[in-house]
Amino acid sequence: MDDAADQSLRWAMVRRNVFDPLEPTREARWYTVRNMHGAILEARRLGPGSDLKRALVAAMLDWIDAGWHIGEFSSTGGTFFCTRGVERRMVSITPTDPGEFPGYGASHLTESPGHDE
Repeated sequence: MDDAADQSLRWAMVRRNVFDPLEPTREARWYTVRNMHGAILEARRLGPGSDLKRALVAAMLDWIDAGWHIGEFSSTGGTFFCTRGVERRMVSITPTDPGEFPGYGASHLTESPGHDE
């Protein structure tokens, strides 16, 4: 590889964009708490323009104050895990309404045998 191509490749690798799920947005987000089996224990809508970073940090402090121990956390994922005894929780700020049925792929757009509308 010549020097120009090598330099271009290095620049492209350094400049990768990282998605930040906690950046301000005009769309609603949801604060969700799940148990270790994925069941939703709590969900509440955060309005458009909410300070999502503050909401995540405030949630971490609330859980700590309630006697939970913070484990792994990720601001790039908008998630943290906490434990108390044998209980474990995943707390997230997500763009997806946890009450909506996820329509993965296009299968929900077509009729299937035995599917009555």
